[in-house]
Amino acid sequence: MSDLMIPGPDAEPEKSRKKQAGGAGRDTDGADQQRQRHARATNGHIPTEKECLSAIAQVARLAALGILKPAAANTIRSSYRDILQHYKAKDREAEKNLADSDVLEILEKDPRLLSLLEPLLSQDQVEMIMNRAGGSKKG
Repeated sequence: MSDLMIPGPDAEPEKSRKKQAGGAGRDTDGADQQRQRHARATNGHIPTEKECLSAIAQVARLAALGILKPAAANTIRSSYRDILQHYKAKDREAEKNLADSDVLEILEKDPRLLSLLEPLLSQDQVEMIMNRAGGSKKG
């Protein structure tokens, strides 16, 4: 997929880069960028949200130009949407959890609230509370 990516509206045309570099064959920036994209793709790089959105737009352009068949475009778009769904679920999970400092403050005020808060706590927060409770019993 990374080889199919087309430049955005702010990218310089290929010919002008070659002229600025001093002639044909000296377009090292373009070659370097292509090597970096290939390295990311082969190293298991997971695209960011911004990269996913950009790729979906590029896939739509390629399909509109007839470079990609609709079935291929739909498959690629679906893959990027799956990654975006993962990011959205991760954001919702982060919003669901309470900050560690808030959890400790609430439990210091009333430890009986632990059973009510437990569904909102991450596994790390539960372990943190259990470690603190074990430490306070020893002291």
